[in-house]
Amino acid sequence: MTQQHPPTESQPGPPFPHQPGPFVGGHSPAGPPVHSPPMPKTGRRIAARAIDLAVLSLALFLLAALTIDAITEKATHVLPEQVIGAVTNVLFSAGDVGAATDEVGDSAWNLIVSRVQTSVLILIGFHFAYETAANLWQGRTLGRMLLDLRIVGPGGSKARFGRSLWRAAVTVVCTGGLYGLAWIALLHGSFIGGFVLWLLAVAVLVAYVAPALFGSARRSLGDLVAGTRTVHAGAYATAGRTVLRAAQAGSSAARNAAQRVPVQRLADSYQVRRAKETGGRWAARAADSEQGRRLRQLGATAGDRFKDVYRQRRGGDGSTPPDPQ
Repeated sequence: MTQQHPPTESQPGPPFPHQPGPFVGGHSPAGPPVHSPPMPKTGRRIAARAIDLAVLSLALFLLAALTIDAITEKATHVLPEQVIGAVTNVLFSAGDVGAATDEVGDSAWNLIVSRVQTSVLILIGFHFAYETAANLWQGRTLGRMLLDLRIVGPGGSKARFGRSLWRAAVTVVCTGGLYGLAWIALLHGSFIGGFVLWLLAVAVLVAYVAPALFGSARRSLGDLVAGTRTVHAGAYATAGRTVLRAAQAGSSAARNAAQRVPVQRLADSYQVRRAKETGGRWAARAADSEQGRRLRQLGATAGDRFKDVYRQRRGGDGSTPPDPQ
């Protein structure tokens, strides 16, 4: 039985399975670095944001119309009853007109405040849903889609749900949410609270926009918080290359098909046969016509004259010259 000796320095043993071997050439097994898409210019981003604000303005206009209609309908059906009740209270309260008037005014004002507050909250919710859905759907709002932009995560990957949610929340709070809350505070009679919220809204708006306009990475506050960035989508360039490749493939296929058509098939085609038959009929008609017969007679007369001239030059020996070919 052979005795096995432990490995010595001259005979190193095999490496342990869990220990990685040395890298050949000094390269890491990781793949090549991922190149992020180029950053868009500031003007393009501003134009995309302006289109998104136009969408929000349209939603605001629709909500305002619905709010006014709801207030009008409510006032038509509820306020007359409250006015009648206030008149009744005046009659049975020894003429306390001030209390009755305050009651009707408070009812009307509370009606307006409740409807406007609901509309502002709905608008904020719509803005949040719009931003979140756009970030999840290839990172493209309507403005970014028209200006060929999109939101990406680290390394140019698609922004996940958490990043999309954070970016939408910061964007809504900084670009409209605090303004809406300031209006609600003013409607409830808190002038100081509304003024403080308005100052805060201006401050966070500047903080949101400044990094995107003046920062080296051109990332807004929402991008910095969520770890995203706005880049060129390249959709228009990709579509143009696809159309060009399709056109080139169609042209190449047409050339190959034309080269594969046999010449004999072209010669045996109906159009070629018809042209041959038409040409033969024209040649036969030309030969049988009066001009054709005259040409044949002229040819025969010229041949006879040629023979006579040839005999005269030969001295009249009677030999026949060869027929001219």
